[in-house]
Amino acid sequence: MMVMTTFRSISTMLQSLIFLILLASRCSVQGRELGGDPSYGLERPRSCERITVPMCKEMPYNKTRMPNLLGHFTQNEAAIHVHEFMPMVNLGCSKYLRFFLCSLYAPMCTTVSGTDIPSIPSCKSICLEVKSTCLPLLQSLNYTWPAPLECERLPTPSDGGLCMEFPNITSSNVTQKPPHKPPWTSRPASIGGVIQGVCPPRQTWVATRDGGVCAPLCTEDVLFRSADKHFAEVWMVVWGSLCFVSTLFTVLTFWLEPSRFRYPERSIICLSICYLIYSLAYVSRLVLSSELLSCETNHNGISHLAVEGLETYGCIVTFILQYYFGMASSIWWVVLTLTWFLSAGKKWSPEALQAYASYFHAASWGLPAIATFLILIFKQVDGDELSGLCYVGNVESWAHMGFVVAPLSSLLVLGMLFIGLGFVALFKIRKAIKHQSAPVSPARAFAASISFSGHSSSKRLSSNIINLEKLMVRIGVFSVLYVLPAVCLIACHVYEHINKHRWKIMASVAALDCSQPSMADKKKHYYETGSLGCTLEYSIPSVEIFMLKIFMSLVVGITSGMWIWSAKTMVLWQRFFMSCCNSRSPQRKKDGQLYRMAAQVPTIIGTDSNRQAFKVSHHHHQSGNQQQQQQQQQQHQQSLPPVQAFHEVPCHSVPPPPPPPSTATMHMSNV
Repeated sequence: MMVMTTFRSISTMLQSLIFLILLASRCSVQGRELGGDPSYGLERPRSCERITVPMCKEMPYNKTRMPNLLGHFTQNEAAIHVHEFMPMVNLGCSKYLRFFLCSLYAPMCTTVSGTDIPSIPSCKSICLEVKSTCLPLLQSLNYTWPAPLECERLPTPSDGGLCMEFPNITSSNVTQKPPHKPPWTSRPASIGGVIQGVCPPRQTWVATRDGGVCAPLCTEDVLFRSADKHFAEVWMVVWGSLCFVSTLFTVLTFWLEPSRFRYPERSIICLSICYLIYSLAYVSRLVLSSELLSCETNHNGISHLAVEGLETYGCIVTFILQYYFGMASSIWWVVLTLTWFLSAGKKWSPEALQAYASYFHAASWGLPAIATFLILIFKQVDGDELSGLCYVGNVESWAHMGFVVAPLSSLLVLGMLFIGLGFVALFKIRKAIKHQSAPVSPARAFAASISFSGHSSSKRLSSNIINLEKLMVRIGVFSVLYVLPAVCLIACHVYEHINKHRWKIMASVAALDCSQPSMADKKKHYYETGSLGCTLEYSIPSVEIFMLKIFMSLVVGITSGMWIWSAKTMVLWQRFFMSCCNSRSPQRKKDGQLYRMAAQVPTIIGTDSNRQAFKVSHHHHQSGNQQQQQQQQQQHQQSLPPVQAFHEVPCHSVPPPPPPPSTATMHMSNV
C-alpha cells in the first residue's frame, strides 16, 4: 500500500513538471513570434478595457489591455509616449501611421467565447509600409527610425502569428508622399525627446550650442494660461515688496547701531542683505514687462522665451539677482548655524568669531559667484513662462538638478546639522546652570540667605537660566522659520524637475490638437474654442505649487527681521526720529551708538579762543585745585564746634573734602 501511494505521488509530480515545461515552451514560442521577447506572449492578468488614449479612440477596435507590447502598464503612460509621435502623424507621411502606432501602444484586445485573446499588434507588413514612406522624411531631417517602432519584433501571418493587417495593403496601391518640410517651422526641433524634427504650434525653433530646441512664443499660452500668469505677477509683486520692506528695515537698523550686532547675529544681517537684493527681481515686475525680462527675439523677428539668456540684459540681471543672492543667502544660513554652534558648543567669543569673518565672507560671496560664472559659461540661463523672469534649468533638467536642487539640499542639511549640535550644547549649558542652582541643605541655605553675596549669586544664576531659555526659544523659532520654507522650496523644485518633461509633452500634444479644427472640438481637456480661437482652458502644471514656491522663496526674508524685533530696536528708532525732528536735542553717532548731548554742559570748545582757554585752564588745573583745597580747609576749621574740655580734636584729623571734578570729567560723565 505504501509503495502504491509513493508511486502515485511521483506520477503526480511528473505530470505537473511536464505541464510546466509545455507551458513554458508555449510562452517561449509566442514570445519569439513577437520579436524574440518571451514576455510578449505571457498571459496578462488584466481583462480587456475600453481605449482611453486620445489618439487611438478612432481605431477600428475599441478595447485594449495593459501592459502593452512596449511595457506600459497604464493607458495614461502609453498616451504620453504615443503622443510624442503626433507631429509625425500630422505630417501625413503614411495613412497607416496612426493605426500602426496605436497597435503598439494600445493593441487590440478581444473576447472569444468568454476568453480574452492576448493583445494583438499590427503585422510586420504594416510596419514595413509605414517605414518605407516615413523614413525618408526623418532622414531629410537628419534623424533615424525610432527604436520603439522597429519592425523585427512584430509577427507575420505566414509564421502563424496573430496580428492585424489592413486590407489591400500593398506597396502598389499606397501613394507615397514625397518628403516635405514641417508645416509649422522651417527647422527641425525637439518635442518630448523621441521625435525630433518638428516644432508644434505656439513654439518656434531656436538654435543652440547643442543643436536647437523649441521655445514657447512670448505672446502665447503654452504651459500656463494668461489668467494664471497675471495672478503670478501680482503674487510676486506683493510678497516681493513685503520682503523688500522687512529686509530694508533690518539693514537700516544695523546701519544705525552696527556694534550691537556681532557674530553670530551679524550673519543674519548679511542674510537680510541677500534677500533685500533678491526681492528686487520680483519687485521689478511691477514696472517691467515679461518681454523685457525673459524674452528675446530671433533673426526672424519672433519673440520667444530666452533659451540661452545671454542676448538680453534684463534676463541676465534677473537671473543674477535670483540665483547669486539666493545661493549666497543659503550659505549665510550655514555660516549663521556654524557660528551659533561655535558660540554655544565651543564657547567661542564674538571676538574669536570676528577673526574668521573674512573667511565667512569669502565662502558666502565667492562660491555663488563661481556657480553663476559656470552657468553663464554653459549658457543655461533661460526664461520662465509663468514668472516672466530668467533662471537656470527651465530647459535642461541636468542644469536644474546640478545648480539648484543639489546645492540647496546640501546647504540645508549642513545647516540643520549645525543647529542640532548647537541645541545639544545649549541644553548641556542649561543643565549645568540648573545644577549649580539646585537645592542645598537647610544649613547652607540659611547661611546663603543671610549672606548678600549668596543671595546675589543665586539671583544671577536664575537670571542666566531665563536668558538662556529665551535665547534657545529665539534660535528655535528662527530655525523653524527658515527650515520649513527651505524644505518646501526644495520639494517644489523636485516636483518641477520630475514632471517637467511630461508637461512639455502634454503641451505639445495640446497645441497640435488645438491646431486641427476636427480635433479641437474633442480636446477640450486642454483647450476651448470660441470666437477668440483656440485658447488654453487651464494650466497644464499645478499653478498652486508654483505659487507656493514663490512664497517660500521670499518668506525667509520677511521673517529674517525677527531677530531685531525687540525693545532696543524701538528705542533706537525713537531716538533716531527724535534727533531728526528735534534740532534742540541733537544726537551724535559714536562707535555705532547714539548719544544725546548733555544740556547742562556748556559749549566751551566751539571757537579757537575757547579751545585755547580750555587748554590753559586744563594746564593749570593742579595748582588751582591746591588753592581751593586750602581755602576749604580754612573755612571748615572756622565752622568746627568749640573744643570740649575733656576731649581734644586735632584739626588735622578732619579729612578734607574731595576736590571738585574737572570740566573734562564732567563732560564724559554726562555722556
